[in-house]
Amino acid sequence: MSRKSDPARVRNYSMVLQEIFSSPGGSRKDVADALGISAASVTGIAASLLESSLISEAEPMAVGQGRPRVPLHVDTKSNLVMGIHLGPRVTGVVLTGLDGVAKASVLVPHDGLGAQESFKLVIDQAKQLVDEHAKGRPILGTGVATGGIVDRINGRIVENRGARWQQVPAVQMLEELPQPMILDNNARAAAQSELFYGHGATERDFLLMVITSDLGAVLVSDGRIRAGWSQHAGNIAHLQVSDQGFPCDCGRSGCLQVMATDEATVRRAHEAGRFDVIHYGDIDRLYDAGDEQIRALVADRDTFVARAAAMLFDLLDPGLLVIAGTPAERPETQSLVQSVVAENSLQGAQASSRVVYSSDHSLSLSIFAASLMVNEVLANPLAFIDRLHAETEAE
Repeated sequence: MSRKSDPARVRNYSMVLQEIFSSPGGSRKDVADALGISAASVTGIAASLLESSLISEAEPMAVGQGRPRVPLHVDTKSNLVMGIHLGPRVTGVVLTGLDGVAKASVLVPHDGLGAQESFKLVIDQAKQLVDEHAKGRPILGTGVATGGIVDRINGRIVENRGARWQQVPAVQMLEELPQPMILDNNARAAAQSELFYGHGATERDFLLMVITSDLGAVLVSDGRIRAGWSQHAGNIAHLQVSDQGFPCDCGRSGCLQVMATDEATVRRAHEAGRFDVIHYGDIDRLYDAGDEQIRALVADRDTFVARAAAMLFDLLDPGLLVIAGTPAERPETQSLVQSVVAENSLQGAQASSRVVYSSDHSLSLSIFAASLMVNEVLANPLAFIDRLHAETEAE
């Protein structure tokens, strides 16, 4: 067995980088003490991570009479990751550091186009984004997220109803973009981002709901995302949230899918005679202008979301229930959602007090997608170190 593929070595590199990521500013000794491995091992691993610009050193700090303490941080400037959210009508592409902060982004409209045409536009815009903004920095890989059902193992979109995509080999079709590439569901990408940069930093057991054009939920247990036996866990589209709601193609009526998505809210505006609403951006604009009818429609949508949240609370009893997506873009609506959860959950006020909105109110599903690749880097930094060295030698 080569040293590169030695599982213990791979594990140690991952443990060290993850410790620096989750507890920035610690010294080599702090990292060694936290992990229970030798200081010499940490020193050797840190040297390799520094050489590959996966971590950086801050100015030494004097502590007592001993040697100065050198704080370690994940390097958020020298390398980039790409995130792509494949939306049904518009795709977002972003370049971020390992801290999840966007460096540059672009939106790619493709409404009405098939998968092949849409993906070609995405590839062209993503390449242009790299040319204009990477400035010689390596792209460590690409995280891709989309709604619906995704086969992560085979890199395939099984079904995305909003985009009318079925059995699309997304990773193969996007192979011109920075590799490696990870494809996953929107909700799991959002949960990964929440673990790294949001409520997951303090609560390791939570349920995350994503409400946009697509719907999804992910259970995180002890910091681990549960995808389900067949990777289909979290399908909340057909939770029934209204007794007299709109008919759903599943054969029932009042499902979350037809009552609470962005498109459902636009449809309900049309049912109310508001033909000045073309897309959800118009809902936002009219809401901000103080339109009472539109605000009532948004409150109805949030009520349906809260009813679904109450069901999930009673079923799964999470430490927190985190709502990401369109509702979370308006923090002022959280109190309504909490009150409806209290009314509908068997746990009452105890449940409502554990309902929170995603830490990032400015939703960016493309940044969530990028977190998929950040996770890959943290899980096996040796693979990226080897690739970076090979690319440097080739130059």
